[in-house]
Amino acid sequence: MLSRQAVPVWQPTILTLVYFVGGKLGLSLAFVHASATAIWPPTGIALTAFLLLGSRVWPAILLGAFLVNVTTEGSVLTSIGIATGNTLEGLVGAALVARFANGRRVFDRARDIFKFVVLAGLLSTTLSATIGVTSLALGGYARWTDYPAIWFTWLTGDAAGVLVFAPVLLLWSVDRTLRWSRGEAIEGALLLLGLLLGGVVVFDGSSPLAAARIPAAFLCMPILVWAAFRFGPRETATGLLLLSFFAIRGTLQGFGPFALPTPHDSLLLLQAFLVTVAITTIPLAAVVAQLKRSDEVHARLAAIVESSNDAIIGKTLEGVITRWNAGAQRLYGYTAGEAIGQSISIITPPELPNELPQIFGRLQRGRRIETYETVRMKKDGTRVRVSLTVSPVLDPTRGVIGASAIAQDMTEQKRMEEALRNAEALRAVASVATAAAHEINNPHRCSWGSPAAVQGKRREARSPPAPDRSARAHPGCRPDHATDHTLGAGRTVEERPGDARSPKIEPRCGRPRVALTGQMFPAITGYSAR
Repeated sequence: MLSRQAVPVWQPTILTLVYFVGGKLGLSLAFVHASATAIWPPTGIALTAFLLLGSRVWPAILLGAFLVNVTTEGSVLTSIGIATGNTLEGLVGAALVARFANGRRVFDRARDIFKFVVLAGLLSTTLSATIGVTSLALGGYARWTDYPAIWFTWLTGDAAGVLVFAPVLLLWSVDRTLRWSRGEAIEGALLLLGLLLGGVVVFDGSSPLAAARIPAAFLCMPILVWAAFRFGPRETATGLLLLSFFAIRGTLQGFGPFALPTPHDSLLLLQAFLVTVAITTIPLAAVVAQLKRSDEVHARLAAIVESSNDAIIGKTLEGVITRWNAGAQRLYGYTAGEAIGQSISIITPPELPNELPQIFGRLQRGRRIETYETVRMKKDGTRVRVSLTVSPVLDPTRGVIGASAIAQDMTEQKRMEEALRNAEALRAVASVATAAAHEINNPHRCSWGSPAAVQGKRREARSPPAPDRSARAHPGCRPDHATDHTLGAGRTVEERPGDARSPKIEPRCGRPRVALTGQMFPAITGYSAR
């Protein structure tokens, strides 16, 4: 989307002035018609302005285009029609580039550059050429029989403005900094010298090649390819623009490989050459810059992988190891030189013969293997328990070309988990034993041997027993204690002086007394009653 934020007043003013000056320079090279030229820089100026400043600068573009045409040839109405076409050309081209070709960052990727060529270099320029020539024909300032020639010249000039001038303006506006080292600065100076030398040799009248009109324009290509590989799209576009100045000057003077009998035909042929070079070298520079960025990202990722404590292994779908980091060396014992190129089966135990086929079967279908625990084999043959995650490696077309496995040593974690389970089990046993010791060694704390119950039983002991038939079933026992004899309810607890650790439990029935002392408790339970 184009920005719609307000812009300072001075920006539209300067934009109108720059557009007007560029338009006058372009129309000074008009041969087929006063309003149609093969060199039209204002198209690149308008497109860059809309991409950088947004759609609100359209009045400045409209005013600049109107002033250029009304001071050249035609009426106010035809000038308004031409200015409208020029404004729509830039506005539509910028909107299409912003929507489909990454906007102001269009020159970061080659595929966006080719979209830029089609959307801004062909479609939007067709709009301007059609509206402009139609306005001239309707106003009587151009003959309908000359319509095709004027239209083609108009289209060529606008396309050259988009593909030769706009890249330089846009790239330097987005990034104005020069981050060159000393060596790069020297190389840049040599590149500039090569461009100047190439322009003079191929296009200047002082050169025998240019004077003889020998088709040596190909000599300029290695210099631009050098700029594309070593610097980037910005420097490549700038070099092409610099070369175009030499080419236009020499061609108009009748020198160089594009000098034809008429200046108009010469400029059309030259612009075709410049456009061809632009759509060849600038995308090449973008591809090289993109590869450099990818290499930097890969280098950072490789450093992260190499420094990871986990074992990270890359492998093909055939199971051949292609990547082996330091974590894998620490875990399995193999060095990278020993492991890379070998089968992944060197770390797979023989007792797991079906694991690898199942993993590769899922990977070939593009499915990720969720984290699971398994066993792997070290170089010395010992087994190690690991947590393993396996993911497919995809190419740009989303095809599976390999796999990446991340393994984490679970030995220490399993040891800690086992120790924790043992500690929890011991705590549970100790808790049960403590509760049992408390109940057995301290029966007066129980509900049936509470102090109140004991005192109540003692009062009952001092009163005469009431006759009861149940007394026959328990001779020698008091009938009111017959039913709870088993639980020991109503027992009398006595603590003899000098033996505080040994409470005596004496039943009230006539059976022999049994004294459970503190010395007997450990022998029965295995725990101390303290």
